[in-house]
This record gives sequence, C-alpha cells and structure tokens, in this order.
Amino acid sequence: MMHPIIKCLGFLVLFLLSLNSCAGVFLAGLEPSRITIQDRQIPLGTIYSSRSPDCAIEVFRSEIPSKEFLKISRIDVHIERTYYIRTNFEEALPELKIKACESGADAIIDIQERSSYINNDETHIYHVIATGIKYKQ
Repeated sequence: MMHPIIKCLGFLVLFLLSLNSCAGVFLAGLEPSRITIQDRQIPLGTIYSSRSPDCAIEVFRSEIPSKEFLKISRIDVHIERTYYIRTNFEEALPELKIKACESGADAIIDIQERSSYINNDETHIYHVIATGIKYKQ
C-alpha cells in the first residue's frame, strides 16, 4: 500500500502540472498577433528609376486621374495576421506606397482587395493588387 504522503505528493504534482498547462493556454491568448507581409512590384514595360521610399503617391481607389498617364507597374501587398486580428486597406497602404515609389510611379489605380481566412478563421489573409502609373509630362 502506498504511503499517504507519497499519494498526496503525487496528486500535488499532477495538480501543478495541470495548472502549468492552463497557464500556457491563457498566456498564449495574451501573445501579440503574428504578422507576415510580402510585397513586390513588377514592371509592365519600360523600367523607371526608383523614387525615394517616402515619395508622395496619389491613391485612386475608385476613380482615375484627370491627367494623362502610363501604366508602369503591378504592385502586390500580401498580409497574413494570426490570433483573429483583421487587416484592412489602411494597414496595407504604406507598403503599397513604398512599392509604388520603388517602381517610379506617381500614383496607384485599379486597386483590388481580396480577403480570406484559414485555421478556423484564426488567420486572416489580405491581398491588395494595384497598378502604378506615371503621369505624362
């Protein structure tokens, strides 16, 4: 027969282990969202000189500019966030502008947004495609 103190210690160890695993689940809920950002720009013909990464870029979400322009690049920004945190256009916009500057564009048009979820909606996938344009002088 097992000594009562040893039996009690065994229960205590099991209890402490169960608390540890509960604490891990609780603390995982407090962990910040993980975010992955991928972006690229692809020239659509002539390659133009890059502009400064913080250059001014006009954004035309639904209309087109009144000035004449050339379509010079396709710009993609892909963002994945975990822990049920959603991404929106405003979060993708700085990356879009950086890539537009990199391509030599003055503005972006033809903006398309795609959004999906994986892992029981725990991970939000947000993808934006835009066209970089250069104004004709």
